[in-house]
Amino acid sequence: MLDFLFFIPPDDTSASNNRILPWSSFLVICGGWLILWYLTPGLHGNGIGNLFTNNDESSIFLETIIALIIVIILIVTHKRCNQLLFHQSKWIYLYISPVVLALVLPFYYNLPLPAHLYIFWMTVSVFWQDYLTFGLLQSYLEEHLPMWTVILAVAIIFYIGHVVFIPDSFAPAHVSSAFSILGLGIVVAFLRAKLKTLHIILVLHLSFYFIVVF
Repeated sequence: MLDFLFFIPPDDTSASNNRILPWSSFLVICGGWLILWYLTPGLHGNGIGNLFTNNDESSIFLETIIALIIVIILIVTHKRCNQLLFHQSKWIYLYISPVVLALVLPFYYNLPLPAHLYIFWMTVSVFWQDYLTFGLLQSYLEEHLPMWTVILAVAIIFYIGHVVFIPDSFAPAHVSSAFSILGLGIVVAFLRAKLKTLHIILVLHLSFYFIVVF
C-alpha cells in the first residue's frame, strides 16, 4: 500500500514495462494521489490549515509547511525517479526567469497576503503539484502503460483532482474551464513524456503565478 501511496516504482524497470497494471492497483494509485492532492496548499477553502486556525495567512503558511515536509520525504524516497526528472541540462538556466519574476513581484503585488508568503506558497505549491502529478504519478504509470495511455490517464486524474476539490470552477457544467484544465493536463503530460524532465514545466508554471497574481 505504501508503494502505491507514494508511487514508488519497482526496482526492475525492464520487467515492469512488460507487466500490465491491474485495475485494482491503478485505482489504489489514483486514490493515493488524490489523498496527497487534497493537501495541496490553498487548493480549496476547507484545507487542512483550517483545522488549526481561521486566519488565512496562518492557514496558508501551515498548509505550505506540511506540503514542504511531505515533498521532501517524497524526494528522499524517490532518488531513482529524481535522476531523470531533474537531470541536469541546459533547461536549468531557465529557472532564472521565475527567480527574477519573484524578485520584482513585490513592486506590483496587491493581494491581502504578504508578498513573501505568496512567493513561498506558490513556489512550494507549484513544485508539489508538478512533482506529484507529472513527476511521480506519471513516472509510475510509465513503468506499466504506453505513452499516450499515460498522458491521457494523467490528464484525466489531474482534471478529477480539480473537479473533486474545486467543483465551482471545474465541474463539467463549466465547460470552458473544464476543457481548459483537461487540455492543460494533456499538454503538460505530453511535455513531460517528451522532455523527460520537469524543468520546463516548473519554469512555466512558476512564471505564470509570478506574473498573473490572483
